[in-house]
Amino acid sequence: MKNRIFPSWEQIDKLPDKFTEGETTLAKFLDQHLPEDWLIYIQPFLNGSRPDIIVFNPSVGLTIIEVKDWNLSNYHFEEKNLFVSDSKGSYPIKNPIYQVDYYREVIIGQLIPAIGERVDKTTSSLGLIKTALYFHQATTSHVKEFFKDFIKDYRPIFGYDYLTIENISKIVPDSNRKVSSYWRKEWNNEIKFWLDPPFHTLERTVPLDLTPQQKNHAEPKSGHFRLRGVAGSGKTQVIAYRAAKLASLGYDVLVLTFNITLWHYIKDLIQRAPFEFDSKKITYKHFHGVCSDIFNEAGVNFPKGDGDEFFRTTIPSHVDHCLNEFNINTKKYDAILIDEGQDFCIEWYRLICKFLKARNELLLVCDKKQNIYGVKLDWLEEGMSGTKFNKRWRELKTVFRLPQKVAEVATRFGESFELNQDLKTENVVQISLFDRSINPHVVWKEIKPSEKLRIIEFAFNKLKEEGCTASDMVVLLPNHKIGMECVRYFESKQIHVNHVFGEESDTSRHHKKSFWMGDSRLKMSTIHSFKGWEVLSVILYIDEEFLGDSLQLDAIIYTAITRSRENLIGEHPKFAVSKYTYVQARKK
Repeated sequence: MKNRIFPSWEQIDKLPDKFTEGETTLAKFLDQHLPEDWLIYIQPFLNGSRPDIIVFNPSVGLTIIEVKDWNLSNYHFEEKNLFVSDSKGSYPIKNPIYQVDYYREVIIGQLIPAIGERVDKTTSSLGLIKTALYFHQATTSHVKEFFKDFIKDYRPIFGYDYLTIENISKIVPDSNRKVSSYWRKEWNNEIKFWLDPPFHTLERTVPLDLTPQQKNHAEPKSGHFRLRGVAGSGKTQVIAYRAAKLASLGYDVLVLTFNITLWHYIKDLIQRAPFEFDSKKITYKHFHGVCSDIFNEAGVNFPKGDGDEFFRTTIPSHVDHCLNEFNINTKKYDAILIDEGQDFCIEWYRLICKFLKARNELLLVCDKKQNIYGVKLDWLEEGMSGTKFNKRWRELKTVFRLPQKVAEVATRFGESFELNQDLKTENVVQISLFDRSINPHVVWKEIKPSEKLRIIEFAFNKLKEEGCTASDMVVLLPNHKIGMECVRYFESKQIHVNHVFGEESDTSRHHKKSFWMGDSRLKMSTIHSFKGWEVLSVILYIDEEFLGDSLQLDAIIYTAITRSRENLIGEHPKFAVSKYTYVQARKK
């Protein structure tokens, strides 16, 4: 049988950090007795998380197994909370059931949320990703009695006496299956990427090509730097190139964004970088994902609250408390690269700095015109205490992504509505991407709110007539309520939609996967979730009851304009954007 365990047994023998006895014992048992179609991953690199063992069959699904070498006599429950006792006393510890469930959520909610989307639609798909627990120093009867309040039919919990060939189908319930009708083989490449990221090679994709000016900003260098650039100037490409080069030099890199969707796009860019590197060297996170990881490791719940002040100060304060009070083995990085830095505040910056190694490299890129959350950005300016930034701003003033006319409209819009003018476009360079017959234009047009769905559909059909495909279009909407209304409207007409919306936060998080640009469906998103992305054709609708001040509204519309590579169509009760003519919008 060819090797189906990763790392291989030969590699395991050479690892400086040895696996536990329980992990090694269970892995050997699975390698000996699982059918040959099953792959076995020990402590796979799951974007910064490290589950103990994952077994995966590309035709069936996967099971995540948490392994504990615990002496259960040292552990006890107080109500539903788990405690461990040692010579220093008794203190709370993360329940391994919650821990293994967290890894499952990471897979379906962040890494391959297409599976989460499938689970949301049908309960029959709940078993696509199963979980299990193995206790190496306890019998199965002892373990089941200890965790009796958490026993579920679909979650095996077992001890060392269960490791017999007769029990293999009880340990991995799907092991006797050849195929599952619920599993989609198109998920397999992403599953394998995250479980065992391949060694990046030049031959895989077209190299990410930067201009000399962009490459200058993409060169690794110790210290803290700010890079501001106009929309379409290649700021995200700089981050991707720099991350790949750092990884090729052996450095650990954290790519950090505000929203959960953007780092999927950055990962795709990094895969095009002209460097050979181990993908395990790069971790992708959004800010609240970093916080969630710390709370999970500390065994505490994510704090409940709302409002700007809560997320700006309370959350980082709680994370800081966990770092100081709990014995957390926090991963640190040689370099942290922050995209969409205008969404970050100084409290977040100070917290993130605690995850830096001695090399102390940090790059923050931003475009203040896209400050759609109304964040106070004076902390990024010279003379502000509490930061370590180099005094001089780095700048990108040449637009490469936007077509000439869209770039001109974006510039005029920013000037007319007095968006931040610290940096202005100096030049627009057309590249082969825009050598197409469709000639983009922009218009502001007033519509009635009751007409929004019909006009969005009209815009969609008009773009179809022009030769645009659904996969190259996105409809940007102001909130999840209107988003779901639009999704249902289109799907009632048999137009399939790939979207980020959901009535529940977990459902929405699963859908936020969805902006894999290769998906063949029409895309729908909030502007907030789509910020940083780009697509050929953008259809925009802004509701008259926008929650935010006029400056935020202006920034949102500017951001939406600059997401388009070619066509821009949109509607607003006061004004709208269309593809065919341009009319100056009135200031309020």
